[in-house]
Amino acid sequence: MNRVATLAVAFVVTLAAVLGGAAAVGFATADGAAPAPEIQNDHFLDDDLVVDDDPGQATVEMDASAASQTVLVDPGVEAGGPGPALPISLLGLGGGGVDDRDIRPLANALIENGHEVGVYVPDPDQRRPPARPGADRPTQLGERLAEADAFVTFRTDYEPEQLDEIESFVESGGHVVLATEPDAAYSQPGAASLDATLDVTTRPGYVYNMDENDLNYQRVYAEATGDSVLTEGVDRAVFPSATPVGTAVGGSEVLRPIEGSELSTTREATEAPLLVRNDEVVMIGDGDFLSPENARRADNDALIGNLADFLVTNDRTPPGAGGSTGPTPPGGEQPPTNGTAA
Repeated sequence: MNRVATLAVAFVVTLAAVLGGAAAVGFATADGAAPAPEIQNDHFLDDDLVVDDDPGQATVEMDASAASQTVLVDPGVEAGGPGPALPISLLGLGGGGVDDRDIRPLANALIENGHEVGVYVPDPDQRRPPARPGADRPTQLGERLAEADAFVTFRTDYEPEQLDEIESFVESGGHVVLATEPDAAYSQPGAASLDATLDVTTRPGYVYNMDENDLNYQRVYAEATGDSVLTEGVDRAVFPSATPVGTAVGGSEVLRPIEGSELSTTREATEAPLLVRNDEVVMIGDGDFLSPENARRADNDALIGNLADFLVTNDRTPPGAGGSTGPTPPGGEQPPTNGTAA
């Protein structure tokens, strides 16, 4: 038998097997319509697993009556890498596109309450001038921190000099919100140095819950461990993809996953916190909860408002007056505490 004949026989045999199997299992009905298959997975049948898919508008409010503060945001853009035309568009503001770090609910709340929001984007063409004898020149990040009162970062891989500047910023009373994600340990291994600088920790893997969740098993609920300024008005928060976090001795656990949550790396139940505080530092095991669509889920809007209050209610010491993040300008004059958002 030649090759053409062999292929023809194989085709006829395969077609007959397919049609025969379809008739045996009722794939085709008399009217030509295939019946809907029965779903056997309870995960997709349980009504408790899917909550309101149209929760309405988020209401992010601030209670703090602090004087105007400057909050610097580092979205983790690499020097020389592609970025938006305007840095502020990294926050979903002032541009047509929206970056992965869309924190408009937080940024809008701060701006509407009289605070300034700056975005740190390193300039690869900016050269550091030579240092004066006996003085160290700050990095680009250090210059921006010297003009800021609070700092929001997403576990960026910082250089040792920048880590020293961040540490000095915290020691001078500046507040820091650090958000991480389950894949940060793999994409940014050097970010562990930032954790050590801020006396916080994270664990590999993500938290999931097959029994009770928001839309899918990775969108886990978290509940407060006790009364805290960070949990006021927060019955439950939703984290789209969260990793466990922790603090050094003296820190406090603020939000833990609800019962039934498990850790991907062990497949075992976990109560490891997803939000912790260590004095001037708050670490969160997720960053996507800050986006507009997630701010509407559960009590995320109240949590975002509490974080905004935390950022601006700091005891930041003016640069140069103990714990400085930058050198004192010639003549002994101090730069203003609050800078201009850029």
